[in-house]
Amino acid sequence: MSVARQNSPLLRLLRRFRRARDGVAIVEFAMVLPFLMIAYCGLVDVAQLVMVNRKVTLLTSTLSDLTARMQSAPVAEISNIFEAARTVLLPYDATRASMVIASVVIDSAGVGRICWSSSYPAGTPAPARGTTVVLPDSVRIPSTSVIMARASYRFTPIIGEVVTGPVTLGDNPIYARPRNGKADGSASIEQIVRSDVNACPAF
Repeated sequence: MSVARQNSPLLRLLRRFRRARDGVAIVEFAMVLPFLMIAYCGLVDVAQLVMVNRKVTLLTSTLSDLTARMQSAPVAEISNIFEAARTVLLPYDATRASMVIASVVIDSAGVGRICWSSSYPAGTPAPARGTTVVLPDSVRIPSTSVIMARASYRFTPIIGEVVTGPVTLGDNPIYARPRNGKADGSASIEQIVRSDVNACPAF
């Protein structure tokens, strides 16, 4: 190669570029930054998911506990229980939650059926009266009743929204025995009677 070509401006520029080390850290940081952001958002999502899931469990327990304290259940009082229980989710958005309260009456054969159910917000699916419910052995005691509560929460992750969409948390039933129920219905089973329906097991 001739001396003139070796000293050409383009070759000199390429040699300077090859020897240059200024800004290498910035370039490397720019390459790593997307992965760091994904990892950070993932950790935030996991932490938020764990905390919201614990809140939903507490919400479900609150629903069953408050309802089990009543002797009878006026419709307005059940609405108040839903409104009060929503505060358990703070500081998270309570409008993403769905709640169901149901009274399950267990007949002498140990079969549990829905006597009444209420849900929140409007349009949330709830089991119909007379629907058979599979209960754990610990609560399936003949000629008794239990309050069954369920709550779920639509959690939207930061980085997973495009891939997975909202994730449903909770939706696991929690049971509570009536603490102040009254013997009613054709079999005189202790239960909490909603004011607008007949006592069970006359389904």
